[in-house]
Amino acid sequence: MPLAFSILSWLHSAGIVIVLALGFGFVIFWHELGHFLAAKWVDIKVEQFAVGFGHAVISWRKGIGLRFGNTQKEYRQRLDTYIEEHFKDDSRVQDQTGLEYQEAMIQAEKATGLGETEYRLNWIPLGGYVKMLGQDDLRPNSEAEDPRSYNRKSIGARMVVVSAGVIMNVILAGIGFTALFLNPYGFRAPPAWVGSILSDSPATQAVKVVEGQRVPASLQVGDRILQFQGRPQQDFTKIGLWVALAQTGTEQTIQVRRTDGTIEDLLIRPEPDPNNAGFLSVGIRQPASLSGLDPKEIDPDTKALNDRIYAQNLPEARGVGPGETVVKINGAPVNAQAEDGEFWKLDKALQESNGKSVRLTVRNMQSGEEREALVPPHFAPAFGGAEVQLAGMTPRPMIPAIELESPASGKVLPGDVVLAITIGTDSHSPSTDEFRRLLRDAGANDRPVTLKLLREGKEVTVSGLSASMKIDNGKTKTRGLGVGLGYDETHTVVAAVLKDSPAAAAGIPAGCTITAIGDQKVSNWFEIQQALAASKPGSPLTVYYTTSAGEGQKILTIADEYRQQIAGLRRTSNLIGLKELNKVRKADGPLQAVSWGVIETRDFILQFYLTLRRIFGGSVGADNLMGPIGIFTNGAKVAFRGWDWLTWFLSMISANLAVVNFLPIPIVDGGLFTFLLLEKLQGRPLSARTQAIAQYVGLAFLAGVFLFVTYHDILRII
Repeated sequence: MPLAFSILSWLHSAGIVIVLALGFGFVIFWHELGHFLAAKWVDIKVEQFAVGFGHAVISWRKGIGLRFGNTQKEYRQRLDTYIEEHFKDDSRVQDQTGLEYQEAMIQAEKATGLGETEYRLNWIPLGGYVKMLGQDDLRPNSEAEDPRSYNRKSIGARMVVVSAGVIMNVILAGIGFTALFLNPYGFRAPPAWVGSILSDSPATQAVKVVEGQRVPASLQVGDRILQFQGRPQQDFTKIGLWVALAQTGTEQTIQVRRTDGTIEDLLIRPEPDPNNAGFLSVGIRQPASLSGLDPKEIDPDTKALNDRIYAQNLPEARGVGPGETVVKINGAPVNAQAEDGEFWKLDKALQESNGKSVRLTVRNMQSGEEREALVPPHFAPAFGGAEVQLAGMTPRPMIPAIELESPASGKVLPGDVVLAITIGTDSHSPSTDEFRRLLRDAGANDRPVTLKLLREGKEVTVSGLSASMKIDNGKTKTRGLGVGLGYDETHTVVAAVLKDSPAAAAGIPAGCTITAIGDQKVSNWFEIQQALAASKPGSPLTVYYTTSAGEGQKILTIADEYRQQIAGLRRTSNLIGLKELNKVRKADGPLQAVSWGVIETRDFILQFYLTLRRIFGGSVGADNLMGPIGIFTNGAKVAFRGWDWLTWFLSMISANLAVVNFLPIPIVDGGLFTFLLLEKLQGRPLSARTQAIAQYVGLAFLAGVFLFVTYHDILRII
């Protein structure tokens, strides 16, 4: 049975790759078809219609049929034979120059039944072209005597031909999106709902205006995002893109419907997120359901992989297993099958937990059996990857998960608390950020790592670890140990005290164990958070602690901004294996489907232009661009989500291809269109030398871009 599943899985994967390749080929074919049809419409002779570059793999021509390689030699031989037989006494034809020769060729084609156009598939599948008589990109002012040649046509006719490919790509994108929303199954996408929120993120700092006053109004888990900057947001892919491309440093309007049904208009200021390649973000994530994966969709190989992944995580991570659904949270019923999935109730319980575990009642949907699972809260990651801190005090690092291929696998265990790290003779009791930095440096310099860990109350030393594993931090790959990093919220040990913080000003020492704050004893970091958040801004607060030298106390004063930051620290869980929450986006009829298709096409075109503007402005790194390898790799990932996502991806690619091809860069359609505009404005074309230089510069530029994006595509893969 496992072998059968493996074979079926392989066939499915191969099928997806083949379909994706055919899809890309069709997008290119459609673009070139635009040039071809336009050329035929204005009566330009088309010599070749090609998908791909380089030599032909196969070709077809009317009167000759299908051939391996090209049909050019056979085509010329037949025409030359006919001309030799029928025009042997006409010197003007025999010279193969002038209009007489062109007319003889036309007569020969008709008499022999040969088509003037060769349709070919070339061996480099990175584009395509339509070769027209009298048109040569690298010889812009090349000419032919034939009245049907490109250069003999009016500027308007040539503009139609040049722009037709771009127009066809826009049309294809619109057709693809329309079909996506019109098909009986619709588009399964995560809805534009707030699934989780990062601490200290723009989402937590949103405001609303009430009677002219700005009032704090944080986004909340479960909020449905209705509009962003006046644009309706139908799914999470849209809100993510529009936020990323918002104007830097400006407040944006966002309209949400709360879980109680009230609608509010908020102001929010997206900020660059280093963990998202520098794109703007508000610090929200898409929602997950309260149900585990569908067992029917898990083959034996995948189940074995899932079991290994679970084994590399804290036991609490498997609170909800495949085929299971949460039916109660802390004894209160929840309905995972409700229209909104009620996923937000788990987040609400975590925020209100005061550090105590949330009790889930989980039901096996096949057997009906129920069990209970305890889900302890953890501090949610902070926006931008910043370290979680309370008034400048940070908890010790804890390792909640280990990657399967990590060199620490089997040596470091989930739940281990990092007490010290030794590299060479240098030993540190690190904070989470320092631990990450030390591992990166050790990996870069190929130095062995020794860790002192706290495991189930006992100290354990693990030596000889290599930190050479490449870790993807969202933009580049850095060296590391291949372990997840969280915080030891159980022990009130201060790993580090941040500079210029209230704790540093108070003189609280790193490494101390906090025992009480004011008259409140504390036994974990959630109690520390509660005590600090309840303090009065600006009022002195006594912090009691112990060190190896004995007991101590310091006076801590917290400004209101720090108190709000502490109170706003969010909590999350380590649950994994929950199903992505998807909703079907389906039009009510053809008119709505067409409207959505047009809007989706317009939005992707605008977003691509804005992305390019951000790249040239420096706010987004150019290494975020993808070439053919990256597009195909990501396309394969998207395609595995289903036919609807494959249609969405190819439609997006078609819209993006329209933008790329119409940029005013010599050698692409936009550059050729620019030359025609200049010719129209000044009454004559640019000189052949000027155009040729521009074309070669454009070719060199595109070659450089191709090498650049391919290099980064390969880096992302390896």
